[in-house]
Amino acid sequence: MISAIRTWFEQLKPREKLIVSVGTLVVAVALIVGLGIRPLYVNSARTAERVANKEVLLARLEQAAARLSPAGRGSAGAIEGAGQSLVVVVDRSARNLGLGQYLTRNQPDGNTGIRLRFEDAPFDDLIAWIAEIQTRYGMTTVSANFDQTGAPGRVNCSLVLDRPGV
Repeated sequence: MISAIRTWFEQLKPREKLIVSVGTLVVAVALIVGLGIRPLYVNSARTAERVANKEVLLARLEQAAARLSPAGRGSAGAIEGAGQSLVVVVDRSARNLGLGQYLTRNQPDGNTGIRLRFEDAPFDDLIAWIAEIQTRYGMTTVSANFDQTGAPGRVNCSLVLDRPGV
């Protein structure tokens, strides 16, 4: 096949050879740019846009974290229940969110910690309660272990919470 093209090319007049050579060069450059270089620029632009979107998201998350952290709450940063026993604070807050019936163990752990066990608790409510206990009462989750139960959306959960500085 290549020898047939070469034979055809050699039979052309010098001017035709020049036109075919320049045309071949233009097509080759167009293919290189169209199939090789342009996709790199397009992907680079998309990647830069995704990075910019992620940076905006990160800034929003950092602002939200600053608002939710006990140190970032400013004058509203007074921790509720600071003078009360952890057992009382945890029991009252769990009952307020309807989790009291699922709380099967509520045991102090050292001076500032508490061990908890929830059985067959609604997962979404439990997560909302953990978020509240952290933001409203200044507690931190030291460890958490979630196990699925037979019912959808229900879990057994063992938690260790700590309230540093109290």
